[in-house]
Amino acid sequence: MKKQEAQKILRAFVLKDYDQLGALGVRAYGNQGRAWSGTACITNLDDSKGQCNPRLAFNSCDVQDIGCPECLKALVALATGEKILSLA
Repeated sequence: MKKQEAQKILRAFVLKDYDQLGALGVRAYGNQGRAWSGTACITNLDDSKGQCNPRLAFNSCDVQDIGCPECLKALVALATGEKILSLA
């Protein structure tokens, strides 16, 4: 993910502009527990930082459920041009 794209996604996330997140192609992943707790992962970041959780469970999340702390840290780092630490 490039810096400019990360900035657009971060802005839409902060503004809770879910339509814009969808238009930007943001995908969320997590099991039902992550959906309920608002900690779904942003799968668009997997190439940059690795996966936070295994992709084994049924994906029951939507962009409204995004909130994984590791994904958000990586998104901020990409948006500000900082180096992110890979989880893989």
